Amino acid sequence: MLKRLTYISILLIALSLGATASARSIKAVVDSSQITMGYQTAIRFDIVDQAGSPSEILVDKDAIPAEVELIDWVYGDTTNLGNGLVEMKRALIIQSFDSGLYTIPPFLMVAGPDTLRTEPITLKVNPVDVSHMDDINPIAPAMDFESRWYDFLPDWLTDYWQWILAGLLLVAAGICGYLIMTRKVEVPLIPKKKPVPPYQLAMQRLESLREQNLWQSGQEKEYYTRLIDILRDYLQGRFGINAMEMTSQQITRVLNENETTRMPNARMKRILEIADFVKFAKVRPLPDDNHRALAEAVRFVEETKPVEEPTGEGGEDSAPDPVWTQPYAQSQERSGTTVK
Repeated sequence: MLKRLTYISILLIALSLGATASARSIKAVVDSSQITMGYQTAIRFDIVDQAGSPSEILVDKDAIPAEVELIDWVYGDTTNLGNGLVEMKRALIIQSFDSGLYTIPPFLMVAGPDTLRTEPITLKVNPVDVSHMDDINPIAPAMDFESRWYDFLPDWLTDYWQWILAGLLLVAAGICGYLIMTRKVEVPLIPKKKPVPPYQLAMQRLESLREQNLWQSGQEKEYYTRLIDILRDYLQGRFGINAMEMTSQQITRVLNENETTRMPNARMKRILEIADFVKFAKVRPLPDDNHRALAEAVRFVEETKPVEEPTGEGGEDSAPDPVWTQPYAQSQERSGTTVK
């Protein structure tokens, strides 16, 4: 009788271990099977494993398409299911800047002697329609995991963070007041620097951009990005136009409504068009186009700069801002290109 009970106990233990091992699983689903170039999405993993098991997810980076970039892992909640099993949530953030249809191979999970695998994932990346620039919006994260980062913080920190911040500010203010009152720290009165006029600042930045030789070293996208940023900042400082928040079409529309910029608007329009093709359609312009874009930017700034007024009757005019248009033209003549 005792021998029979021993056999039954061994059998029950073996069945229990087998059931626990068979309960292990890993599933992977993608938040969105279609994304736009430059956007992000998340592959979410639902893992059931033994508690305390040293399991891990294996990613064969060589098998993943080169156009799909692995950004970062995000670790979610772990739930105790009982019977020595836990459920774990994980997410892998991915991104792609090349349109096409890509297949992501199965992910493997090694848990003790077992190796589990997920189903392959298909991801379609849609191109950006550069024919409607008004429809292009800033890239925004496409997953909820990152927006819930506070779930991983301790409860006391998320519940009383206002009081903690207020206490730290009071302590910092008290320390600063004590140091100032005891004259251990002197607070120098630093005079504010005279702001550089928008025209002069734009010309200095354009000269610096020319000297960096970005497009000559194959960095056309960086070259046009900086060129457009210089012109956007100039429009903000010179005319109060919030160009940083506008699309190319919106900028040209606003410039066309301004009497000062209506005539030079054609130069700005040509620069914006070629810059959009370089940044969004990955077009590589000719060297003459790169020269001409910078020259057009210089002419636009020159034609829209404030008109200088004499200091008084019989007096001398104020000193003109430094201009590098002539040296730039000479450099173009040496390279075989004429600035028009």
